[in-house]
Amino acid sequence: MMKKIYYILFLLLAGFCFNSCVSEEEDLFDKSAAERMNEALTKYKAILQDDPQGWVMEFYPSDRSMGGYTYTAKFDNGKVDMTSELSLNSSSGDKWPAGTVVTSYYRVISEQSALLTFDTYNLLFHFFSEPRGSSDVDGYASDYEFVFMEVSEDRIVLKGKKYGNKMVMTKLTESAGSYMQKVLDMQEKMAAVPRMKMVVGGKEYTVSMVGKLLSYTDMKEDSSLENIDMAYIYTPDGINLYEPLTVNGITFQRLVYDDATGAIKATDADVSFPYPTALEQFCGTTSQWYLSFDIAAGTGDMDKELMDLFSNAYAINKSTQYEEFIGWYIGANSAYPGNDTNPYCMGWESNWLGLQVWDVAYGYKMSIVDEASKKISLQSTAPGINYDFYVFLDPIIEYVDAHSPYTVEFDDDQTPTTAKLVSTVDNKVWFSLTKQ
Repeated sequence: MMKKIYYILFLLLAGFCFNSCVSEEEDLFDKSAAERMNEALTKYKAILQDDPQGWVMEFYPSDRSMGGYTYTAKFDNGKVDMTSELSLNSSSGDKWPAGTVVTSYYRVISEQSALLTFDTYNLLFHFFSEPRGSSDVDGYASDYEFVFMEVSEDRIVLKGKKYGNKMVMTKLTESAGSYMQKVLDMQEKMAAVPRMKMVVGGKEYTVSMVGKLLSYTDMKEDSSLENIDMAYIYTPDGINLYEPLTVNGITFQRLVYDDATGAIKATDADVSFPYPTALEQFCGTTSQWYLSFDIAAGTGDMDKELMDLFSNAYAINKSTQYEEFIGWYIGANSAYPGNDTNPYCMGWESNWLGLQVWDVAYGYKMSIVDEASKKISLQSTAPGINYDFYVFLDPIIEYVDAHSPYTVEFDDDQTPTTAKLVSTVDNKVWFSLTKQ
């Protein structure tokens, strides 16, 4: 009899627990997954269209080695008006300067997760994802479809569907054109005088800030060296790193430009990038530094052997390509990043019959050897845009490499515009440069 009573009580208790669980499950999931997804899509569409000014998008293409690019986007019932900091030119001569508005279409859809997809062609946004030829179908290996990760009224965090880069969107509080111009102005201001030192908690690090990539070497706990690369993007008042960075025990992400000192400082940490020396400005230049020459006279601002090498290349170019070199420089690669992966180069401008000027480049790394003696290293890295058609320039590359390092004499140590480089291997080897 007692066993029957226990058995009945067990059944009643089990039934009660089952009913409670069912009731709780019904409370937690009172709508189907499809209904919940539809509600999310409706909400996301409304938030995207809510701001009359639109959104800022911090976009990082590829493996982030090219840094980040600012876009703005105004969403309206499937149509999106975009601007970008990119300046693009077509082979036919068409131009889309930074800030140009390009309109295309977008969708908010469900594919296991909620997605924002820019699936109709937009010249600006698909620049990094479109194929670059039959042998390079992935282009710069960048996303145009993004998974919604975090959504609020004024901030959206997305993740690339295929390559996984994070894209942060924040609401604009001014017109897209005004915001983009401030970004371009800050980029011009900061990039014109690149930083090569970082001071964190009183400890100094040598850094490079080229192509929107902060690079430095740190020592790990086991005394081994670790090379760190962190992508960044320009903002109206400074730069944002792709993600928080911890150096010397101090974490920071957002940095602003200090107009009083010219330094770049973290907003909430003891981190600064001091105003650079003349040598630092030269090695991290965003300009082209030109060599002057007079082919008819056989002279130039360089030693005779280098001039002879250039005269020979000039003659070959004229006889085989029907072109004439009209410019020769060292510094920022004018074809980067759109048509070349080398941020710095030795470059030439080759004029074909007065109808077309071709960019020619060979990648170069310019680095400081000794600040006190103003000594730098010039080292070629890799062929750049169109160089395969101009391999007769090789002797010039080899000559400059062979006589590195060089001492540098500037006309002004604050804002240099001319520089004379003299080889420390052979002081008879020299050339002068003028910033343009």
